Amino acid sequence: QVSVMALGCWPFAGGQFWGEQDDNDSIATVHAALDAGINFFDTAEAYEKGTSERVLGRALVGKRDKAIIATKVAGRLHREGVITACEESLRNLQTDYIDLYQIHWPNHKIPLAETVAALHHLRDQGKIRAIGVSNFAVQDFTELMTLTDCETNQMPYSLLWRVIEDEIKPLCMQHNTGILCYSSLMQGLLTGRYATADEVPDNI
Repeated sequence: QVSVMALGCWPFAGGQFWGEQDDNDSIATVHAALDAGINFFDTAEAYEKGTSERVLGRALVGKRDKAIIATKVAGRLHREGVITACEESLRNLQTDYIDLYQIHWPNHKIPLAETVAALHHLRDQGKIRAIGVSNFAVQDFTELMTLTDCETNQMPYSLLWRVIEDEIKPLCMQHNTGILCYSSLMQGLLTGRYATADEVPDNI
């Protein structure tokens, strides 16, 4: 069973956006999440060229059966690109299957049908267990529904960012597609740490 809350693993990648990270701290965070009953971990190949995936893979050595891993393919959405990306993610994550494999962003230069066919191929091989998408608005999601089933659509959603409520959330519900929310705390703004707007760092 998937936990209601997930641990987003983008910060593990460090880089320009998150700054220097201590991998040991990231690994300890994964273990603490498991101890707290959070078993769903979301990452992506695009997070510093697989760095986040590799850290998560290290954290789950000996614990793979306790975790549900979601990762994403971005950009190279033609058939061979998707298959190659999946193989790289499997190596990064030190696993032989991915629970939820998501299209990170739509790519209108490559036919969606070609991407979906590659995902079906990977699912038939047992390398991925479920298909999801991320950042698919109404037009892209409507096309997707003519091609495949889809477990989830990952979208930004918070008390301050509610635009998905108008169209895409009802459409996903209509097709029994779950919504995975990201930036639910607005990268710290909604944690309760800041009492006034003046206290909020400029980089949030």
